Amino acid sequence: MTYFGVININVDERTIGSVDVWRCAVCKKQFCEEKQLGIEEIAEVVGMPRIDSDAKWAVCVCKLQQSRYKWKLVKLKENGSIQHECLEEKVISLNSKNFKIEDEQHWSFLIEDNVNKAVEI
Repeated sequence: MTYFGVININVDERTIGSVDVWRCAVCKKQFCEEKQLGIEEIAEVVGMPRIDSDAKWAVCVCKLQQSRYKWKLVKLKENGSIQHECLEEKVISLNSKNFKIEDEQHWSFLIEDNVNKAVEI
């Protein structure tokens, strides 16, 4: 496993977090780790999280949130859905099509298209 790169997540040109991207030297699969500045909670998954072969790493951005919970690392399928904790800790289902979230209040971008870049959310 080797370090592959990083994506900085910015709001008003200020970095609020990042996604570290690692790659297996043998199989070339990518693995990601979310780092949100100011959040000291223990991660849900210890070690490198697994991803299904039919899914891609992405960042889900919530237009409704104005706090540090505005974005989250997710696993998107070409045509599927994910569970998202939105305002007031309400869990909603977001549909994806062509590896993009389809919702007026949420959007996404793929990790593979943005390695070693800063993305303004």
